[in-house]
Amino acid sequence: MREEKHLNSELLQKELRVGELFKNGFINNSVQFNEVEVTTKDNNSFIRGADFSDTTAIHQFDSEIRVTSDEHLIKLHFSLEGTYCYQPLRHIKYLVQIPENHCNMFYYPITEGRDIFFKGNAKLFEIYVKPSLLQSLLGTKFESSFEKLKAAISNSNSFVLWDKSKFIPPQIRSNINEIIQCPYEDEIRKTYLESKLTVLMIDFLLGRQTSKLSKTNIKLLNSDYLAIVKVEAHIRNNLKEPLKILDLANIAGFNATKLKRDFKKIYGVTVFKYITALRMEVAKSLITQDGATIAYAAYEVGYANPQHFTTAFKRTMGYVPSELKPPVK
Repeated sequence: MREEKHLNSELLQKELRVGELFKNGFINNSVQFNEVEVTTKDNNSFIRGADFSDTTAIHQFDSEIRVTSDEHLIKLHFSLEGTYCYQPLRHIKYLVQIPENHCNMFYYPITEGRDIFFKGNAKLFEIYVKPSLLQSLLGTKFESSFEKLKAAISNSNSFVLWDKSKFIPPQIRSNINEIIQCPYEDEIRKTYLESKLTVLMIDFLLGRQTSKLSKTNIKLLNSDYLAIVKVEAHIRNNLKEPLKILDLANIAGFNATKLKRDFKKIYGVTVFKYITALRMEVAKSLITQDGATIAYAAYEVGYANPQHFTTAFKRTMGYVPSELKPPVK
């Protein structure tokens, strides 16, 4: 991939050259992943990870990057922090909007588009996939579940999997963290990452949480959708605090009934089930990745009593937290 900064423009240009992109790729050289970080300081934006050939390079840019590809590409995008949008310039009214802690899949036709970032910090995880791999990976499920994608590829039209981006299920976020923090090197690293990427893509495309949500026709105003997304972000950033329905409803600007109804439409579970599941997943990460004690993890996710935490953890995860062990470094 080549990246240039034009002298008369603040826009970066990103050329995705498929031959180079997948040169050291995974799963039959048909999959590649990348981490992107955006930092805003003194009203200036800087991006790292925009150039696959040098992930340490930092570039100043003005909220947008023009993107072209020399072949058809599919992209799975995960906004771990911050909001991201993609817009193909051939269809100017078409916009893929992926808020923080949300994900989506879209198709890069061989036409120019733009990656759009908002002021502030962002962390993204993106997986690029050759369209042919999905068919071999999913088999007959690809034929039955992705007819619109096949048509888009045939006609070189834009495609997005979900009109409203879905939240990142906890097990997929955990899988992403395992990929980013891969403890192995050389051939073992490749085998490990191919395994994790395969599981991640299958869970993303066919997993119970995401497939259940993808079949749901979410009829919400975009303003209501973004209000619920704002509530989810508040929950995620305040797990240590009491999280009451009335307070969350005030954040959304809704009454409690509308909050509970619309939240379940988007996230597939009730507000309280979502909060509990997220608390348990964060606690699991603290114990396994950071080596935290059970008491400390319990406190960090809002439980003053470790025994109450252990009970909730077993009910949610199916085992007690003492069974967790830190990964081998």
